[in-house]
Amino acid sequence: MHSALVYDEPMRRTTENGNVIHIGIVDNDPCSLRMLALMVGHASPTFQVIWTADCAQHVLEHCLYDQPDLRANVILMDMALNEESGANLSRRIRKHDGRTGIIGITAYPASHYRDDCIDAGLQGLLEKCTLSDTGMLMQAIERAAQGEGCDPSFINAHDAYLRLSPTNDRRSLTSRELEIISLYAKHKSTEDIARQLGISAGTVFSHIHHALPKLGVTTRNEAILACQTMHLI
Repeated sequence: MHSALVYDEPMRRTTENGNVIHIGIVDNDPCSLRMLALMVGHASPTFQVIWTADCAQHVLEHCLYDQPDLRANVILMDMALNEESGANLSRRIRKHDGRTGIIGITAYPASHYRDDCIDAGLQGLLEKCTLSDTGMLMQAIERAAQGEGCDPSFINAHDAYLRLSPTNDRRSLTSRELEIISLYAKHKSTEDIARQLGISAGTVFSHIHHALPKLGVTTRNEAILACQTMHLI
């Protein structure tokens, strides 16, 4: 697992009511990423930045592999990443996750990205120049941690998930496709799966190739997350 910044083992914070909001931050600028982590971490004793990432792949790795008690409740997502837009990456996450709150952040006027963020199922959009307003930042993160929109324009995370997830295609997954995805989820290699099922490695790849568009994903790891989220495996 790689992250843009390396943290020591996260210190377990305690608050009066025991609630801690785990936060992930995504920005392709290392300086901006460090400043955001410091700003958010000091905004409230209930906020804990548990990871930062500077590229889409690292974000997806966190969403796929982090243990449930270490997953982010809220992701702050920069809108201008190197390999794809923050809105598109958020849409990929939202198709399989109806719990994590996602807040877009941008150095440009929010109007440039607002419609894309709403369409991608985010819970809010903040301009970076306003993040020094601790009260506003706290309110946005606390609402997003509950899956709620930061203002009436943004729908809640669960409704966005229901709107974006390709439910009809999911039903067409074959038993063999599910079986192969399940074996990959158990960290079996393609060669192991082929031997266990008595088929060729090429046939394994063919089944995965047909399953990905049915799930609305582009990688095998995303397929695993999608099936786990739907309790199919």
